[in-house]
Amino acid sequence: MTQRVERAITIRRPHDEVAEFVTDPHRLFEAIPGFARFSFVGKGDAEGEEEWDVFLEVGTLHIGGRVLVRKPSVNRLEWSTERGTRHHFAFNVERLGEHTRLTMTLEYSFAGIIVARVTEFLGRGIATRHLEAGLEEVRHLLEYGDAVEPS
Repeated sequence: MTQRVERAITIRRPHDEVAEFVTDPHRLFEAIPGFARFSFVGKGDAEGEEEWDVFLEVGTLHIGGRVLVRKPSVNRLEWSTERGTRHHFAFNVERLGEHTRLTMTLEYSFAGIIVARVTEFLGRGIATRHLEAGLEEVRHLLEYGDAVEPS
C-alpha cells in the first residue's frame, strides 16, 4: 500500500535564489538536520545524478536506504530508492509573485497488509509533521539566515 504526503510553504525570497539552494543536495540536506540522516555516496551513472544514503525518521521507523538523487529541472530536486524502503521524494519550487512556493512530496510503501495499515494509521501523521518541520527549517534559513554552504 502506497502512502503520499505533500506539504508546501511560502518563502519570502526570490524564486531563483530558493531554487538554486533547494536543488543543490549538498546545501539543502545540511539545512534540515532534524528531518533525516543524509550521507553522500558518490556520483551516479548519468550526468547530474548522485547516490546518497537517506533515512527519513518517521517515529521509530527509518524510511530509506540508497537513493538516486536527480535534478530534472532548475526548479526540482527528487530522489527514488535504489535499495531499502521503497520511497520517492521531491522538492518542487514555484514562482509566487515576489515570493516562492516550496512543496515537498513523499511517497512510500510497505509490503504486507498489516504493516501497511499500521503505517497508514501512525506513519502518515508523523511523516506530515516531519515534512512541515523540514519546510520550516528551509524557510527560516532562507529568510533569516545565511544559506548553508556545502562542507
